[in-house]
Amino acid sequence: MKQRGLQDCIKENLEKYFSDLNGESSNGVFKMVTQQAESATIKYVLDKVNQNQSEAARILGINRATLKKKASLYNL
Repeated sequence: MKQRGLQDCIKENLEKYFSDLNGESSNGVFKMVTQQAESATIKYVLDKVNQNQSEAARILGINRATLKKKASLYNL
């Protein structure tokens, strides 16, 4: 059984998103997707390391101040 990649999951969700629009127009899709992916990734990693921001920042490859700012932005 072939394992689905992240790109496949994103594509599947985008197909559903556009299907659910029922012909209505949409804009800002790139921003919406990147913000949701960023938020979900940060939340997942923070949960995985029991909210240890230093460890989460290391895993994510960003500095702690950036992590703190983004966590606040997404109310994590």
